[in-house]
Amino acid sequence: MSSNFKYVPGDPLPWHYKYEHAAVTTDCVIFTYEDWQLKVLLVRRGGEPYKGDWAFPGGFLRNDESAEQGALRELYEETALEPSSPIVEFGVFSDPDRDPRERVITIAYYALVKPSEVVGGDDADEARWFPVNELPPLAFDHKKIFDAATERLRRDIHFQPVGFDLLDEEFTIPDLQRLYEAILGVKFDRRNFQRKILSSGILEDVFPEEDEVSIDGCFSGPLPEPMALRECSMPAPMMEKMCLEDAEPAKKMAVQSAKPRKSRPGRLGTIFRLNRKKYDELKEDGLKQEF
Repeated sequence: MSSNFKYVPGDPLPWHYKYEHAAVTTDCVIFTYEDWQLKVLLVRRGGEPYKGDWAFPGGFLRNDESAEQGALRELYEETALEPSSPIVEFGVFSDPDRDPRERVITIAYYALVKPSEVVGGDDADEARWFPVNELPPLAFDHKKIFDAATERLRRDIHFQPVGFDLLDEEFTIPDLQRLYEAILGVKFDRRNFQRKILSSGILEDVFPEEDEVSIDGCFSGPLPEPMALRECSMPAPMMEKMCLEDAEPAKKMAVQSAKPRKSRPGRLGTIFRLNRKKYDELKEDGLKQEF
């Protein structure tokens, strides 16, 4: 039986197989959310093939690194970006003619990052954020990769709090709704979205209601003692029960400055954060959030 390999002592890669070998690359689809728009990071290619065209950051894998390490290295070399959240592998693209240079298989990753400064480097002449609905023509099969990344992101957002990586730690329901609409490419009824997201239990109110000023302007918590109130001759218990609109201007200003005004929990002005403990519990039960 003939051998399918030859061993060459002293060679850096001594095992020589007779079968053809495909080259391996990695590509990174990096999303951000800015100005109420979902955006993706592209680089302008500085060399052939497709010189001057836009593509995703990526490049050939080295023999001494994993695919994820290679993806992160290429991303940093071409854009100076280091994602704070993990990159997620979402597909392998292996059409025989996807790269005119040789047989190339690419492993694709996606990640979500806060808006960041990027700069072209290595073999990328430029790096820039593009709104996902305003993409230029893409090199290679990167439009196919983009479509697959978008589909994976839209699927993941139903099962994981991936979208929260694009928001500030604290946010309102309208902030969250705009983000979901940008990712999913749909418009939601405000009340229906609010009802469903609150009923899931994965959000927690940043400011407990008992410590705040209620929506109708009446003070609902312990009365603070700023200078204007301490100098007032009115008994404190009476002042606690008084609605702000009936107070004298000086007293009204003192109470307003002591506590931030907010809505009742569930109203548009309420500030929320992700309740990760509750989310983890729901995820164990197979959480799928529909809107």
